[in-house]
Amino acid sequence: MTISQPSAFRPRILVIGSGLMGLWPAAILAQKGCAVTVLEANPCATGASWAAAGMLAPASEAGETQDDPGSLGRFGAHSLSLWQGWAERFAGGGHEVCWRPFGALLSAFDEQGLQRLERTHRAAMALDLHPKTISIETARQQEPALSSSAIGALCIADEASVDPRLVLQALQALLQSHQGQILYDHRVVDIDLQTDGVHLRCDHDQHFEADRVILAAGFQAGEINGIDAMTARLHPVKGQMLELSVPDNPIRAVMRDAHAYLVPRGDGRMIIGATSEPGLEDARPHEADIAALHARAAKVVPALEQASITDRWAGVRPQSVDGLPIIGPLEATGRLFANAGHHRNGVLQAPASAHMLCSLILGEDAGPFAAPFSPARFASC
Repeated sequence: MTISQPSAFRPRILVIGSGLMGLWPAAILAQKGCAVTVLEANPCATGASWAAAGMLAPASEAGETQDDPGSLGRFGAHSLSLWQGWAERFAGGGHEVCWRPFGALLSAFDEQGLQRLERTHRAAMALDLHPKTISIETARQQEPALSSSAIGALCIADEASVDPRLVLQALQALLQSHQGQILYDHRVVDIDLQTDGVHLRCDHDQHFEADRVILAAGFQAGEINGIDAMTARLHPVKGQMLELSVPDNPIRAVMRDAHAYLVPRGDGRMIIGATSEPGLEDARPHEADIAALHARAAKVVPALEQASITDRWAGVRPQSVDGLPIIGPLEATGRLFANAGHHRNGVLQAPASAHMLCSLILGEDAGPFAAPFSPARFASC
């Protein structure tokens, strides 16, 4: 879907939410000459983007449940193709984001796990991500720390990982370098569409006006008066994570089985995740769940059993009711836009989502994914 605007139109933009879904389009629009302000409800960014592990894994994610990646998997593969350029751009601006294009190694420990590898192989083939089923011997040559109990392995050479917290910092700097601003402790409570633009009110009675508003407030988007429909379209899914101290950096690639994923940072830290708890929105980790995650990770890489836990946290992912992201205009005038509902794939899909959303806002060609991810799809349900 493309909204027609004059070619030189550069609207005043307000963005609700300072996670990846808010900051990325904000930075692009500021670079294009728009006046951009980001409103963040909290004292700092602590939402789903901050909590994520940072896997860029369209095939690994698709293979969890199906071998046909569908539009979601294809969108993820498209977004993955954008990531290296963005990582290099961030680095050129002095912001390394822990870009690690070392692929993924998936392992299986039972028959169900082998079936999952087969599904993932088919998904990766469909996405042209160069999967390769390998023997355990070959897998352990690539990653010697892999458990000898594994009975199957799959390598996906083109998957990668980043550190989302560093990406957030890089986007903040990029936005500010183009005169964009971020205002923390500004929780939006009302949105009012008027003939002269969009009026917003925050909880301390601060008032803002803009030509366009981007709603990127995660699962809490529906709590804002004036956009109540989003409440029925999004729901929370809690995920718990931990960080291990691994001075010897025992693995290079992202590793995962059916119960845990292991994301090395390459600097003596490893991120382990994650639980999936639909309907829960408290961002508190629980020791029993953290201990279970640690044990699952040690099943894949036994050396991790003795690794010390240096941090643990929880985040709440926003999931749409149909599992697809919600990207585009929320009403007919094209003044209020959403970038939400990315669930487990937010970090992966962030650059492609931002480019598509900015094209919609500026009246440019938004590409083939605009229609399946448009909020308009809910109108026919």
